[in-house]
Amino acid sequence: MTPPSLKHEEQYSKKKTSSISVLSFLLGFIDAFIVYTLSSYFANIVGEQLVGVVYFVIFAIHLGLLLSLDVFIRQIGRVRYLIFCLGLSSLAIGILPSVSAGVAGLFFGISYLAFSATVWVALDVLLESYSKDNLSGRIRGFYLTVINIGFLLGPYLSTQILSRSGYPAIFIIVFIGYIVALLLSVLLFRSERQIMHHPKMYFFQTLREILHRSSLKHIFVVSFALEFFYSIMIIYMALHLQNIGFSWNEIGLIFTIMLIPFVFLQYPVGVLADKRFGEKEMLAISFLLTITATIGVILYSGKSFLVWAGILFVSRIGVAVIEVLRDSYFYKQIDADDTQIIAFFRMARPAANMIGAVVSVGLLSFFGLPSVFYAIVVVLFFALFHIFELTDTESEFERKHKGEPAG
Repeated sequence: MTPPSLKHEEQYSKKKTSSISVLSFLLGFIDAFIVYTLSSYFANIVGEQLVGVVYFVIFAIHLGLLLSLDVFIRQIGRVRYLIFCLGLSSLAIGILPSVSAGVAGLFFGISYLAFSATVWVALDVLLESYSKDNLSGRIRGFYLTVINIGFLLGPYLSTQILSRSGYPAIFIIVFIGYIVALLLSVLLFRSERQIMHHPKMYFFQTLREILHRSSLKHIFVVSFALEFFYSIMIIYMALHLQNIGFSWNEIGLIFTIMLIPFVFLQYPVGVLADKRFGEKEMLAISFLLTITATIGVILYSGKSFLVWAGILFVSRIGVAVIEVLRDSYFYKQIDADDTQIIAFFRMARPAANMIGAVVSVGLLSFFGLPSVFYAIVVVLFFALFHIFELTDTESEFERKHKGEPAG
């Protein structure tokens, strides 16, 4: 790993970052077909109260995969690891349509989500290897925008197909998409042969490194809060809207409207973070906006399509900005060879999902479904205090006015 005192090694390639964005668009579109509907599939098998347990298992497996990330990448390289994860995801989702919605369905559904979550971490590592710090906000903003353009198209189409043809049709479409992504990865990165030879870093050594670098420690808490928000919302928002009385068609439209900020905000915000403001101030404002919207989810129990679309739309304005600023800030602190730190940073997702599962199962044992959204507000408030402790990065505007080159 490159110590923080040493200069970053950067091998910026616009062609490679564009290729990764093409792949991420396809995967975003395909994942959107299943991510908001699979919780209902699991609920049909184990019951609504135990859905959280299923997701706990999924992200425990994902956490184990992240702990072995550095070992795999050191042995087979970044691209082969990506292809490996795509292959296992394809296998799991390809078997799912042919099995019953019972133990076998649960097994292959869990396997698919665990490996597909790791695909995104593999893409992260690959993207960082072709990025440069002073373009981090723009590169990450564009990357997330492309993902979310694909993601925007999926929910409405998937709910239409689900209401007409059931879950097997969804699984078949996702399988075809992952096979295409697998072939595309082989085609786009066939010349990539790089294997890393940096010294191996162990978990507790990485943990000490992060705890000693306050910027990494605080942005990890921010990342955990964001992933906790996602963990509760992805599992329980569709179930909550179903309980209120919305149909799958209506839920698909609400989710499509909800996701619009991800498409239109993330690249401009990334540019602003690089050029004008840095990340810290915009992160704080976005957290306050997300907290306010989540309180709206808790307080409103009516069945107005426009009100629910509006509340969730506002929540995603905040979350879309948080997501790109989190990535922009983090990747300005590290290099592509810091795979253990990248893996640890991405452990925020499985950790948040596992804790979210435990918290939600506990709350649902005593209270109604809306109680799980209170937990989001508490976690977001906790992370807000860590934002104030971040050392802000300097924008091009700030460096220019200090007499330094803007890069």
